[in-house]
Amino acid sequence: MLHNHIDSALLDYDIQEIKELAKVIGFEVESVVIQKREPDVKYFMGEGKVKELSAMVKDLGVDAVIFNEELSPRQVRALEAMLEPAQVWDRTQVILEIFRRRAVTKESKLQVELAGLNYLYPRIYGLGGVMSRLGGGIGTRGPGETKLEILKRVIRGRIRKLEKELKEAEARRVTTSKQRVRNTMQVSIVGYTNAGKSTLLNAFSKTSKPSYADDKVFATLDTRHRRFLNLEGKPVILVDTVGFVNFMPEKVLDAFKSTLEVIRYSDLILHVIDLSSPIMDEQERTVMRILEELGAGDRPVIKVYNKLDLYKGPVLQDGISVSALKGTNLDELKNAVVSALLTVDNDAVT
Repeated sequence: MLHNHIDSALLDYDIQEIKELAKVIGFEVESVVIQKREPDVKYFMGEGKVKELSAMVKDLGVDAVIFNEELSPRQVRALEAMLEPAQVWDRTQVILEIFRRRAVTKESKLQVELAGLNYLYPRIYGLGGVMSRLGGGIGTRGPGETKLEILKRVIRGRIRKLEKELKEAEARRVTTSKQRVRNTMQVSIVGYTNAGKSTLLNAFSKTSKPSYADDKVFATLDTRHRRFLNLEGKPVILVDTVGFVNFMPEKVLDAFKSTLEVIRYSDLILHVIDLSSPIMDEQERTVMRILEELGAGDRPVIKVYNKLDLYKGPVLQDGISVSALKGTNLDELKNAVVSALLTVDNDAVT
């Protein structure tokens, strides 16, 4: 279910993106419904459209209805009543579930759990379906077996515990980062999800333990550091970061901010942009907006137009076009990185 508040090109891409997100968590999309009117307070869509959707649920026998927006607790309750037995998911839930499945390190698992509980907490009342999907692992037997106030207290306690553990992890990281800043130069690789950041990291670092790279959304959730080269006696470290996405849920971004702070202290940012994307410009703007939100808007940036092997358009002059997969123009990009870092280092000295 999508709200048609954008132009046709962006709408087409939004449809493809939410289909891909749904597929990651095991759903196959049977049908897409577009909402043209402004969102309704009670149902998000008009009541007539809800009844139409309810009939589709019964006719198609679907297991879930996914809304490409974040729904309010009231909207979820009303929609679950109208669309049963289908589950009601919103975009935030889908992304949280993908993050939960993709988290590898202890810290990223804690971050995802914290984001999920902060999403769940204001939605406790009446949200049986949501709670059964997001409420596991917090010491309860299920939404129908525990008084709500007790459950809220349990969740608050778990949130505090997670925040404490993540602060301790952040303190350790800050200490490590300070040592790294003194002794190294750091280049952060950022970009929209599935732009090819991890593939670029692997192509440059040539490590025996490559960073996980796949043609999937959010293939990488954890920051990864790889040695790149030596520059005037200092090692240059490449940092791969979690991919960004349009309408990135605020709770997800908040939970990962401590990890993403590494970008703020980078000497240089490589902004990887997918040349093959039909909405490349929109994705670029999304990434730049999130960098501003993270306080990294003032860092030097090189635009890296990736997937040149899939691109047939004109040469773009404001960045360097490469194919990280094929190795095309990587030497040119490496030279640009060295030149930019020398400029940064000289500015720091003067």
